[in-house]
Amino acid sequence: MEWVAPGSASSTLASTELHASRAVFILRRDLAFLGEEQEEDLLVDEEPPERPRRRVGGPQRRRQQYLVRRLIGVGVGLGFLILLVIGFRGCLEARSDRALRNYDSDIASVMQQSEQSGKDFFNLLNGGGGTSSSLDAQQEVLRQRDTSQTLLDRAEEVSTPGQMHDADTAVIQTLTLRRDALSSIAQNVTQATARTQTGNAVNAISAAMGSLYASDVLWTQIGKPEMEKVLKDEGVDAPPLPNGKFMPANATDFLNQTTLVTKLNTLTGQTATTGGTHGLQLESTSIGGQTLTPDSSNTVPADSQEIDIQVTNSGDNDETGISVSVTLGGISLNGQLQALSAGETGTVKIPLTSKPTTGTDTTLQVVVSPVPGEQITTNNQSTYTVIFGP
Repeated sequence: MEWVAPGSASSTLASTELHASRAVFILRRDLAFLGEEQEEDLLVDEEPPERPRRRVGGPQRRRQQYLVRRLIGVGVGLGFLILLVIGFRGCLEARSDRALRNYDSDIASVMQQSEQSGKDFFNLLNGGGGTSSSLDAQQEVLRQRDTSQTLLDRAEEVSTPGQMHDADTAVIQTLTLRRDALSSIAQNVTQATARTQTGNAVNAISAAMGSLYASDVLWTQIGKPEMEKVLKDEGVDAPPLPNGKFMPANATDFLNQTTLVTKLNTLTGQTATTGGTHGLQLESTSIGGQTLTPDSSNTVPADSQEIDIQVTNSGDNDETGISVSVTLGGISLNGQLQALSAGETGTVKIPLTSKPTTGTDTTLQVVVSPVPGEQITTNNQSTYTVIFGP
């Protein structure tokens, strides 16, 4: 190795080279630093982009969302359907309540008018109608019959809810009985109120009174309670139903034929035209010569042909057109006396056109129809038990 003296040219050149090399080194180091940064930048820039995340589930999640949307749609639909059903049911209940209330109102009106018709009719029987003849009486009864027919027609036209079927049947039967009874009375009233009364007419009117009584029982025991029960069960508030009875409080009086005849006489205003009392009395009844007693069984000949009935005029006035009716084992028979003077006794002979079975107890009822003005009628009738022997 050659030694170079300091300060010599060689030394100077070497020093210069050394400095240059150092500068280059430093420069390179600096450049290397920059290069590293650039490399790092390049490395950072050249990092691959983050891959997009895959949605969890993919098609399966879409199916789940579709099912959720369907379930929500079904739930909304069910909710709407429930509301629709509730609303529809509410409408049906309101409609049913309205129908029941309307039926109750219509029938109540009909029965109220039928009750008033009954009051008018029995006011007529009690002499308040102002009729003066049997024909006038018939016209008044026909007017009541027409009213009953109109009420029956109205009841049949009423729209009947299903719950009221049984009640409606009872209502229609009630009004039908009243219409038919008044028709029968109108057909027989002229004969029943004539001076020469016939037993058949009186019997027919008596049977009609029984029908009127039955109509009241049908309404008060079946029709009215059934309507009230349905309204209560359905929770429907409605005004109270009317009494609806056709016959008055003393209805049973009109079921007694003797009392009925007195009422029929009053119907035409037939009263005594002379002073003193009027009255008839049943004296005795005999069959085949055997006088009957009311308190025991009476055996009479099987070949008996007629019933003999003795009637006494126990009043102060002469009487005409005296009628006697007989019921033998359900068979109605009739007879008449043309006239009886005051205090006179007459005999009515009624042929036995039909006789009951031999050897059996048979009820015989005899009724002498009261005359106009007669006040006491308890002695006008009697009932016997008879046995037609061999």
